[in-house]
Amino acid sequence: MSANRGLAVGVLALLTCATALVAQAPAVAQQPTEPAPVGSVGIRLLEAPVSLQDDPRAMAYIIDNLPPGTTITRRIEVSNGSNQEQPVTLYPAAASIGADDGGFEVGDDRAVNELTTWMSVTPTDLTLAPNSAAEAVVTIAVPPDAPEGEQYAVVWAQTAGAPSGTGIQNVSRVGIRTYLSVGPGNGPAADLSIDGVTAARSDDGAPQVVANITNTGGRALDPSGTVELSGGPGGISSTPVKGSGGSIAPGQSGSVTFTLDPALPAGPWQAAVTVTSGLVNKTSNVELTFPDQGSVAAQDSSSESGTPVWVWAVVALGIIAVAAAVLIVIRRRKTS
Repeated sequence: MSANRGLAVGVLALLTCATALVAQAPAVAQQPTEPAPVGSVGIRLLEAPVSLQDDPRAMAYIIDNLPPGTTITRRIEVSNGSNQEQPVTLYPAAASIGADDGGFEVGDDRAVNELTTWMSVTPTDLTLAPNSAAEAVVTIAVPPDAPEGEQYAVVWAQTAGAPSGTGIQNVSRVGIRTYLSVGPGNGPAADLSIDGVTAARSDDGAPQVVANITNTGGRALDPSGTVELSGGPGGISSTPVKGSGGSIAPGQSGSVTFTLDPALPAGPWQAAVTVTSGLVNKTSNVELTFPDQGSVAAQDSSSESGTPVWVWAVVALGIIAVAAAVLIVIRRRKTS
């Protein structure tokens, strides 16, 4: 549960989206309440789906698949960790996943999409005393004629200062992402493929490994992972290095980037690249050498990549030798 406690913290920042997010289904498991640190406003869900307890992604976002005509509620907590009273406004707003560069993109202010018209938050306004917290309820009512597919939104907790003499007003928001799939049953499964791995150099010369990902399933992905290098110059190896990428909608492609120690030799290396999103976990084993600049494709070294050419050459030579020996034996029998 330590990861869930970490999600309780929402950092107060000017016009900044900070997500601390947990999902719920009709059967829920309770999570402990933990106040946000002094000087911040936080938001989180207070319950998560029992059926998704093993899915780390479900402990970070509101994720559900609902048939048309279904209504659900989700309890959330908003906390004021500052030493001043805070008025907070709660509301849903539209979100999307970028088709070109990935990423969970939120609309301006109270942007509307189809999902937000099904959502409401009660109460819409709270006044939080210093170092206190209060609960609210998010309701999602999917209409009977709702189209199938996945849609995205965010539930905002917004604080706004009084306008200054120049008309400028400071607005801060923290939010909970929502990924809602509409359809029968449990909805389409999440899945991904690693389409290729490249070795590259960042602008400052640090070696990077980039895994190119395609979302082959029916749910949005938020991929992260690790890369571990072995068999390097002198037989050296590296400890696992973590990386992450932006959200990827079904059918779209994206990438996960791993930035390594600038002192790392160029190679060659054997690299095990693992990409994870929720319960989906894929690994690609490649051989790579970091270029002096730019990027270069790594070579697949996994067992599924096929038999090396030199092995086939040896087999072919063996077949030829056997065939020649058989011909010699046949000729000798004919002449005897």
